[in-house]
Amino acid sequence: MYSLSITTKNISKSVIADGQTRTILSDVSLTVMPSSITALIGPSGAGKSTLLRCLNGLDTIDGGHIEIALHKDYYKRDGLGHAFKVVKECRVLSDNEREENSILLITKRGATSINAALEKSKNPTANHNDAKLKNIAMIFQAYTLLSRKTVLENVCLPITLRGAKLSDAHIYKAHALLVEVGLSDKANAYPSELSGGQRQRVAIARALMLDPGLLLCDELTSALDPKTTIEILNLLKRVNEDHGVTVILVTHDIDVVKAVADQVCVMDQGRIVEQGSVVDVLIKPKHSVTKQLLEATSGGVLPVFLLDRIQPKPTAESDIVLKLVFTDESSTKPVIAYVATQFNICFSILAGSLDNVSDQKSTHMYGHLWVSCAADDGIDAAIQYMSDHGVGVETVGYISWN
Repeated sequence: MYSLSITTKNISKSVIADGQTRTILSDVSLTVMPSSITALIGPSGAGKSTLLRCLNGLDTIDGGHIEIALHKDYYKRDGLGHAFKVVKECRVLSDNEREENSILLITKRGATSINAALEKSKNPTANHNDAKLKNIAMIFQAYTLLSRKTVLENVCLPITLRGAKLSDAHIYKAHALLVEVGLSDKANAYPSELSGGQRQRVAIARALMLDPGLLLCDELTSALDPKTTIEILNLLKRVNEDHGVTVILVTHDIDVVKAVADQVCVMDQGRIVEQGSVVDVLIKPKHSVTKQLLEATSGGVLPVFLLDRIQPKPTAESDIVLKLVFTDESSTKPVIAYVATQFNICFSILAGSLDNVSDQKSTHMYGHLWVSCAADDGIDAAIQYMSDHGVGVETVGYISWN
């Protein structure tokens, strides 16, 4: 069993369209931990899918470096400590051997370039006969199954594309993977006979056929209904846990991030504008793009009929509107009740939500509450008290009920 970790350093990519040079990626630096699930989120055109294609060699990069570190028997050794020890031991070697715009595979034996002539060649994509790139698998949004081949033949396709003859061991492994993804009875069916969720399960089984260390998923669930989405996400999480595979997932759905991700990278206009654990990014977002993405989800923003009434400046009859953010330390404490009684403040609740997110260690509760109250002399002390006791407080504006 092994896993891959990825470190990108200031990678950039641009294209020429209609005589104009357009930057797709700019100074992208990303660290992906081995055996983790990393979600790439951001608005359309942010560069998420392009970054995936650069990681697996489908697209070349114009500048920067991509380092892919291989961690064999990841769970049987010293976990993250061992993983970064491997990278550290090879750092000097990789610095010496590194060519401009190179993609490096780092192992205990040293650092070797993945298709060293990649950027020097005239070919727009990598040579996927390169053994180093075979540690990476990708699942596309559109399944990309061959309609004239059975489910079993589609799962075995990576073996046949290598020019190898299918053995009994290959067939046995393909059947075992179909059992794992819940399609043991569909081996002889054709893609046209399957639902969208079943086709995506076949794509996952096919991706696992070569025991990849890194699994790239581009909008894995965007074409699926909510129930099937949950099933596929549970399967992806089980694959991550059972196989130790590192997963990078592109998605627009914040609920997908909450369900499976360990860390989140937010992209906008070809840059990573925010990254961190799923708990830190989703509960306490710092960048405006992240806040806008979260506001589009349920409970993330006030109803429109209230937003239209909020003004940036107070009037003689207006109330102040506050957004309160509760996390683990404050979500189960009667902070609001204490503030109401001790500071003699009457809150009107405008909207609210309670949710939870999970990382590899635990589940964390968080909630949002929008309230209004009189903007009198006691409000500053009340806000300070709530801030001191773990409640995030943001002044949204002022509202008049007349």
